[in-house]
Parts: sequence; structure tokens; C-alpha cells
Amino acid sequence: MPITCILVIAVLVTIDAFIGFQASGRQYSETPATSTTKFRIACVLIAVVSGIPSWYAVLFDFLYFVSIANGVSTGNGSGENTLYASKPDTVIACASIITLLLLLIPGHTVTACRRHADAAWLDEHDPGPLHDAVTEYGIEPAPPDEMTYHGYHIVTQDASKKLYGASLGEAYHAAMGMNLGEAHYRGQLYGFPGSGLEHSGYGQRGISSGMIGEKILAGIIAAFNKNGNLNVIGFYSLYGLDRNGRRTNADIDCVLLGMDYEGRLHAWFVDAKYYKGGKDTKYICMGNSTIARISKSQHAFVTGPDGQVTLTTSSNMLHQQSMWEPLLRKHNIDAQWMICFVPGPEGTPDVSNLQWAADRHVRYNPDSPSGTSTEYQGIPVVSASRLVGIIHAMHLADTAYIPDDAIKLFKRYVKWPHGSRRH
Repeated sequence: MPITCILVIAVLVTIDAFIGFQASGRQYSETPATSTTKFRIACVLIAVVSGIPSWYAVLFDFLYFVSIANGVSTGNGSGENTLYASKPDTVIACASIITLLLLLIPGHTVTACRRHADAAWLDEHDPGPLHDAVTEYGIEPAPPDEMTYHGYHIVTQDASKKLYGASLGEAYHAAMGMNLGEAHYRGQLYGFPGSGLEHSGYGQRGISSGMIGEKILAGIIAAFNKNGNLNVIGFYSLYGLDRNGRRTNADIDCVLLGMDYEGRLHAWFVDAKYYKGGKDTKYICMGNSTIARISKSQHAFVTGPDGQVTLTTSSNMLHQQSMWEPLLRKHNIDAQWMICFVPGPEGTPDVSNLQWAADRHVRYNPDSPSGTSTEYQGIPVVSASRLVGIIHAMHLADTAYIPDDAIKLFKRYVKWPHGSRRH
């Protein structure tokens, strides 16, 4: 019997070692830290040690099976053990399940160690979001005796007006001067842009900026509906939803609804942003849920109205995306969620590659000087012209073909101001 037990343990050690060796394979490695022979040997030892609990379970199963085969009772001296004698199948089943679960421990332990080692390597070699911005966009060190952002040059304004004059403000002025009443009359606009921000939780500056942003977006959409066959219906200032599908004061700036020629409904949920900066400004990601603005021509960070370089981005759109998903799926509506930067008097800031409420992910990149590269995952940010291009590319049918039920669905969530007429 002892020799048999030793053989059983030897088999288990071999199995655990093999599990550790396989789980530490180079095909699973994300960094150089987990692709070395030394690390693989360590994983084999970790798997063997973490497999010890399973040895006891297997030995118990083995000894119990032997006792059953030999007809040996495990009683207490005054009679048979009722559980073992009357329910051997139950004991065997329970013991087998526990054993199988314990056999998973080595693989999970090695996987956790590998992920921890990779994360530690990436954290050690990650130069950080500031270094990313400085390197990619050529931000210059600050001159002596000037205000700086971690030692780098900052300015209070970009150079859009100096470089381009007033020639870039046409889209802004045209949108602000657009008569939205005609769009209301044609049934292509419902609600009142900017009217739902009073109870959104933003400060007065945020409310004012938000109202302007929604009005500019509404003007642009109305103009392209009239002259460019955009073929969408705009719903402005909508309620948010909670997990139970009930309305909340969370604000959704705009939903644009259209239908393709195959009868499929499409909705664009858009959060309009009227932020500081013109054509010379570029907005960039600067960490988790954080963005910053730079002047491309001055190679400097640009401060905002509050004097800060960075801005924290709200997760409202990410949250509402998950809240609206069941309702949209129920009505077979394909939805895209995005942030839209609208033009100002000096043009539209560059928002290429910008992500809103984004998480920063660091990856191993052997071609990078630091050995790492970064990507952000969040809500995509587009310019108003890009948004129009995305919708145009769908080649939507005339809005007259959009089903009334779909229109009524979104009208139900519009924040109608008190005393206004519900179209």
C-alpha cells in the first residue's frame, strides 16, 4: 500500500508539473518577464506546491476505493459507519467533484502569477501618459521663469486666430444662425437643444457651454438635412435611464434616428461638446478618464478657462450606453455612441484618436524605446464634420419612411420644457 501511495503522489506531481509548464508557455506571455526559462521553472515549482491539497483528496479517494473493493468497514467500533456503508456512491461522487476542483488550483495559480509578473513589468517600464504626450506631440520644455506643467511649456491660448484669422468661423456662425423652426415643421427635429441641462448636475459654466454645443449641433444637422439629404430625425435633450428602464435626470444631448433602404433602424447617441480651442488645438488622452489640450503650432499645453491643463471626462455616456441597450435591442435599433466636438469661432479642435471616459492600457512593444505602447478604450470622439460623414455613408432613406412607433419611442424620452408643445 505505501508503495502504491508513493506512485499515486508521483503521478500527481508529474501532472502538476506539466500543468505549470503548459500554463507558463511563451504563447501566453505578454512581456519578457514571463518568457524566460527561469520563470517557467518557477511556475513548475509553484504548480507542484499548489497541487498539494489535491494530493490529499486523491489519496483519500484511492484509499476509500480500496476499502470498498476489499469490503473493509470504516465503522466506529460498535457498528458500521452508516454514511460510508449505505451511501458509497454519494461519497465517491462528492469526493470526485472536490478532487477535480482541487486539480484546477495549479493552473489558476500559475496563470495568476504570470499575469502579476506581466503587470509588474509593464508598470516598471511604463513611462506614463505625460511622457507619451511630450514624445508624440513634441511638447517643449518651459522657458526659465515661466509657469509650467511638470516642467513643460504651457500657454493660455492656441494660435488659431493668429494663423487662420476669422476664416474658420463660418460653420459656427451658420449653425448658430440656423432657423430650427423649419426643421421642427418638417418633423425632423423634436425637443429644444440645451433645454435639459438645468438638472444635469453641471455648474453654470458647464450648462452654458453645453447649451451652445447642442444648438450648434442641431443647426449643423438641420442644415445638412435640408441641403445635404442627411435623412435623420434629431431628438434633443433626452432623459437618461436607470437599470429598470425608468427615466432619470441624466442628460443625453441628442439622438439622431435614421433608416436604411433595407428597413433597418439606426440611432446615433451624441454628446455635443463646445470646448475651448480652434483649429490649432488638439485634444489628447492623458490617463484614465483624463484629457488635455495642446497647441500644435506652439508645441505647448493649453490651459482651460479654469487654468488647468487636464480635464476629467464624465462616464455618463458609458453608463447610459449600458442602460439603453436592452430597450434598443428590444426595438431592433442599431446604435452608435459618440462624443462630438462642434466648431467654434476659430474652427474645430483636432480630436483624432481621442477617446472619452477612456481606460489606459499599456502593452508590450519591442519596437518602442521604452518597450511599451499605450492605447485608450472609451467612447469615440469625432468632429461634427466627421459625424455628418459617418451618417452620410449609411445612405439613409428619407425620414418619411421611419416608422411612427420608432419616432414615438424617442419622443417619449425628450425633456419637454414646461408649457411647451409636444409635437
